[in-house]
Amino acid sequence: MKLGSSFPVPAARDRVFAHFLDPDSMRACVPGCVELVKVDETHFEGRLVNEISHVRFSAGFTAEITELSAPAEVRALLRGEDRKLGSSIKVDATLAVRDEGPASSLVEFGLDLALWGKLGRMGESIVRRRSEEVQRQFVATFSRVCAAGPPGPDNPVVRELTAPPADVTAATGAAEPMRRGWWRRLLALLRIRRAATRR
Repeated sequence: MKLGSSFPVPAARDRVFAHFLDPDSMRACVPGCVELVKVDETHFEGRLVNEISHVRFSAGFTAEITELSAPAEVRALLRGEDRKLGSSIKVDATLAVRDEGPASSLVEFGLDLALWGKLGRMGESIVRRRSEEVQRQFVATFSRVCAAGPPGPDNPVVRELTAPPADVTAATGAAEPMRRGWWRRLLALLRIRRAATRR
């Protein structure tokens, strides 16, 4: 299945292209990307968790940059597999960034997508519809990230989107009072029941 489109980005071409090669930026922008690390200059590894027509998949994946002409064009091959679901995916992606002005660029991309297993049996129309939803989410977030500044730890949007959830960061301070509160309620309920049986 082939997918492709283009969209404007409110940032210069060099910055836009740099964000595409930055694992933190991509983890922040790709819906469902929960892990992404750079292995070397041309290889990445990560995990994608998403849902298509109420079927949830969690696929470990690898991505290899096969052609690179910075800051104009990049081609990459992505392979992923969800063994529990019995499904695998391969994406041959081509991406180009055109200069549209000092602070404006046009991104053009093409995807050759192949699915096997349960995901592959869902039908092209279902997968295409979900892919278009993911694309819209990516474009909106990626535009915010690029407009906020270059890639790196100082980009406020990337920092916001990749920060651990508040309930995780506050767990050490908040979990213990919550446990104590739950325990007190349970003890109170047991006392009430014990008193009722004595009557």
